[in-house]
Formats: sequence, C-alpha cells, structure tokens
Amino acid sequence: MINWGNFKRKDVLVHVGWWLGYGLLLSYLPLIIMDTYTAIIFVFRTLVVSIVIFYVNAYWLLPRYIAKGAYIKYLAGIGLTLFVTAGVYHLTGSHMGIKSMQQLREDEQWEQLIDQDKFLSANKELILRKERPRFRERRLFGFNMMGVPSFIAILFISTLFWIYSDTRKRKQHELSLINQNLVNEMKFLKSQMNPHFLFNALNNIYSLSMLHSVKTPELVLKLSAMLRYVLYESEDVKVKLGKEVDYIKNFIEFQRVKIEGMPNIHVDIDRADRMKMIEPMLLIPFVENSFKHSKIEDTVNGWISMTLTTDDDTICFEVSNSVPKKKIAADKNSGIGVENVKRRLKYLYPDKHLVEIEVDERRYNLKLKITTT
Repeated sequence: MINWGNFKRKDVLVHVGWWLGYGLLLSYLPLIIMDTYTAIIFVFRTLVVSIVIFYVNAYWLLPRYIAKGAYIKYLAGIGLTLFVTAGVYHLTGSHMGIKSMQQLREDEQWEQLIDQDKFLSANKELILRKERPRFRERRLFGFNMMGVPSFIAILFISTLFWIYSDTRKRKQHELSLINQNLVNEMKFLKSQMNPHFLFNALNNIYSLSMLHSVKTPELVLKLSAMLRYVLYESEDVKVKLGKEVDYIKNFIEFQRVKIEGMPNIHVDIDRADRMKMIEPMLLIPFVENSFKHSKIEDTVNGWISMTLTTDDDTICFEVSNSVPKKKIAADKNSGIGVENVKRRLKYLYPDKHLVEIEVDERRYNLKLKITTT
C-alpha cells in the first residue's frame, strides 16, 4: 500500500510535475485532430488509466510480490491490471463515442488537419500509416488493443521508478543506522573520562592531603571542574572553546603533579578566542595521546608542545611530542583515541577539517584545522 507519510513535499511536486508534463505531451495530437471537448476527455481518461497502472504497479504489485520473490503472482497481478484498465479504457471510449486513433487515421479530413501543423506534417507518412497488418484489428475479449503498448510503457517506467525508490530508501535506511551509531558513539566518547587518569588524580590528591599540601584544595576544585565538564556540559551540542581550554589546562596540571614541575612541557593555548564554539571533548584526546606516547614521565629526553590559535573562521590545534627510542610498554589500544576523534570530525565537520600527522624517529606532530563556518 502507499504510505502517504513517506511522501515529502518535494516528492509530491515531482510527481505532479511529471503527470502534468505527460498530460501536455499526450494532448498535443488530440487537440489538433479532435474538437476541444473530445480531446480533453480523450487525454483525461488516458491519463487516469496511466496513473492507475503506474501507482498500482509501483506501490502495490512490486513491493508486495517482486520484493518477496512471488513472480507468478506478480505476473498475474499485472495481467489483471492491464485487462481491467484496457477494458475501462475501451468501454469509456465506446460509451462517449470517442474514435480510436485507427479510426481517425481512416478519416479523410485528418490529413488536412495534419498538414496545418509543421511538426505533424514533417512526420505525416508515419502518422498516416493506415496499414498495421499485425496489430490494427487485434482484439482481446472484444477489447481494442491499440492503447496497450502505451500502458506497457507506463508499466516499464513505473518499474524503473520503483527500483530507484527502493534503492534510495535502502541507502537512506543504511545511512540513518550509520548516523545513529555515530551519534551514540559520540555521546559515549564525550561523556567518558579516562579511568586511568581519574585514578591517578585521586591518588595524587590523597597523597598531597596526607602531606597537608596547600595544593590539595586547588586540585580538588580543578578535578571537580573537570568532572562537571565531562558529566554535564559535554551533553551540550557545542561549548565555548574556553571551557575546552580550561579542561586541557587542568589535565596538564594533574600531569605535572606526577613529576614535579615537568619542565619539558610547552603550552601556548591562551591566545585562542575563548568565545568560539566547538564540540565538547574534541581536543583533549590529542592531548592525552601526547602524554601517553611521549613517555615524558619515563625519560629525561621526553617533551611535549602544544599550540592553539584561532581566527575569524578557523580553529588550529597543533600537538607535538617526543618519540622514545625504545618503547617502554606496548599498548594494544595505542591510537584508538585519535581514530575515534577522526570519526567524530568526519561526522561533525565533513569537508571542513584537516588532520595532518607527521612521524619520524624522534618526533610525532599532529595538526588539526577546523573551519567553523
């Protein structure tokens, strides 16, 4: 059955436009060789029968039988549809006294009418063919079969339309599932906090509290702000860039606590426009990745550098870190965080972002550029 709920305004306009165009094309010859009233009736009944065949085939027979492999039932349905529509077409024409095209061909006045039209006169020989030896007098159960070829053409067009519509519907459904999975994945990625980081942060706060360090209250507030950002503010579609910057700075502060000072960390992220909007938790995975793979806490030669800049319509974030000569421990989840962000970027900024990664024996460098307009 036709599901009218699936019809969009654009689809309706396309269908209406198609049938109006077909009706105008269909009316060209009848308006020349018939009186206006007869031509309108002729075109109207042909158009109605064509519409019935088109939609019965595209929205009933094909989905109900062909889509389920019931080919014999489909052929039976097509035969019944053509028989009924041809019968209605023939009976209405006979009842209204409308001549068939073959009867009009045999009218002596028809040739004179055709000569008055440039297009028709150019195709006069084809139009005036009075001999159709294998089809002219063909009838089925008393019905003239002259109109059947045009109805079969409509049947063919409706089949092509169904194939196109069904293919488009399947692709849209697949795309909808993919997008829904991406949305769910993004919600998960936005709301999560690295449990290893959280454990270390709490452990560091506890250790400092045992030493009665003056830094303890400050770190508690910083961790509280980070949790608030992850649990609540990250639910927003977009946040101010300043909030992402504050989260990164607090994250780095906790990393510094692990190794006193960590002098080999260069951070230049305060020059960026804090009022620009960005998706939450979009930059932090790159920062986590740099701390994870630079092994800055395990080697004297480890270092990290990051820069964040903005202009009218772009956000640029660059993170570099050392690459240890010998990896201290293999990590099966290496690079997963960065790959997850890449997937988010493809969904959030299609054709509006650029991620460049350069790696050599000593240095890992990542550049992210986002166009915000």
